Amino acid sequence: MRKLQDDPGLDQLLESGKSGFFPLFYQDWIVESFNNSINITSMPFSRAVETVHRVYKQIEGHPTLEKKKFAIQALAEPERKDFVLSFMKMVEYRSLDTLRDLH
Repeated sequence: MRKLQDDPGLDQLLESGKSGFFPLFYQDWIVESFNNSINITSMPFSRAVETVHRVYKQIEGHPTLEKKKFAIQALAEPERKDFVLSFMKMVEYRSLDTLRDLH
């Protein structure tokens, strides 16, 4: 997965995720999303991208990470869990793409 020229803010968040830093999410959201979900490996990448872009479009207008996090908190729980899992899927692909480029 290459850089997202049209969404530099999202691109930066995905890059942060590669190092294990997820400023948009509380740790509890990550844990509950993985505990009560389908297997993330079975999620199609195209669906993950669509979900992340859709939700990010809703929150990108907020000026700070705290306000973005507050907007995510306002989502319905299933939608928030889907967003967290989809975001993690995109981070996973970004990390694997980087590893592939190193070989």
